[in-house]
Amino acid sequence: MKLPAWLKENNATYQSFTDYANGKGVMFSVHAVAKWCLGKRIPRKDEMESIYRLTEGGVEPNDFYNLGL
Repeated sequence: MKLPAWLKENNATYQSFTDYANGKGVMFSVHAVAKWCLGKRIPRKDEMESIYRLTEGGVEPNDFYNLGL
Protein backbone atom coordinates (compact mmCIF):
# COMPACT_ATOMS: atom_id res chain seq x y z
CA MET A 1 0.00 0.00 0.00
CA LYS A 2 1.34 3.42 -0.84
CA LEU A 3 1.86 5.90 1.99
CA PRO A 4 -0.89 8.32 0.84
CA ALA A 5 -3.40 5.45 0.79
CA TRP A 6 -2.28 4.33 4.26
CA LEU A 7 -2.67 7.87 5.60
CA LYS A 8 -6.16 8.15 4.11
CA GLU A 9 -7.22 4.74 5.43
CA ASN A 10 -6.02 5.72 8.90
CA ASN A 11 -7.46 9.25 8.80
CA ALA A 12 -3.96 10.65 9.21
CA THR A 13 -2.44 13.85 7.87
CA TYR A 14 1.20 14.53 7.06
CA GLN A 15 1.41 16.35 10.39
CA SER A 16 -0.24 13.64 12.47
CA PHE A 17 1.99 10.95 10.90
CA THR A 18 5.05 13.11 11.61
CA ASP A 19 3.91 13.64 15.21
CA TYR A 20 3.31 9.90 15.63
CA ALA A 21 6.74 9.05 14.22
CA ASN A 22 8.48 11.67 16.35
CA GLY A 23 6.69 10.29 19.42
CA LYS A 24 8.19 6.89 18.61
CA GLY A 25 11.67 8.41 18.34
CA VAL A 26 11.70 8.55 14.53
CA MET A 27 12.41 12.05 13.31
CA PHE A 28 10.60 12.94 10.09
CA SER A 29 9.70 16.41 8.93
CA VAL A 30 6.28 17.25 7.54
CA HIS A 31 8.00 18.37 4.34
CA ALA A 32 9.72 14.99 3.94
CA VAL A 33 6.42 13.13 4.40
CA ALA A 34 4.76 15.42 1.86
CA LYS A 35 7.52 14.83 -0.70
CA TRP A 36 7.27 11.05 -0.22
CA CYS A 37 3.50 11.16 -0.68
CA LEU A 38 3.72 13.37 -3.75
CA GLY A 39 6.40 11.18 -5.35
CA LYS A 40 8.97 13.97 -5.31
CA ARG A 41 11.39 12.04 -3.13
CA ILE A 42 11.99 8.42 -2.15
CA PRO A 43 12.82 7.76 1.50
CA ARG A 44 16.31 6.60 2.40
CA LYS A 45 16.74 2.98 3.50
CA ASP A 46 16.51 3.80 7.22
CA GLU A 47 13.43 5.95 6.61
CA MET A 48 11.76 3.15 4.65
CA GLU A 49 12.44 0.73 7.48
CA SER A 50 10.90 3.18 9.96
CA ILE A 51 7.84 3.74 7.78
CA TYR A 52 7.40 -0.03 7.50
CA ARG A 53 7.53 -0.41 11.29
CA LEU A 54 5.33 2.63 12.00
CA THR A 55 2.64 1.40 9.58
CA GLU A 56 2.94 -2.16 10.96
CA GLY A 57 3.88 -3.45 7.52
CA GLY A 58 1.13 -1.57 5.74
CA VAL A 59 3.63 0.41 3.65
CA GLU A 60 6.56 -1.60 2.34
CA PRO A 61 9.78 -0.23 0.78
CA ASN A 62 8.73 -1.52 -2.66
CA ASP A 63 5.60 0.61 -2.44
CA PHE A 64 7.74 3.69 -3.15
CA TYR A 65 8.72 2.42 -6.58
CA ASN A 66 6.34 2.46 -9.54
CA LEU A 67 7.55 -0.68 -11.25
CA GLY A 68 4.20 -1.70 -12.66
CA LEU A 69 4.57 -5.26 -11.43
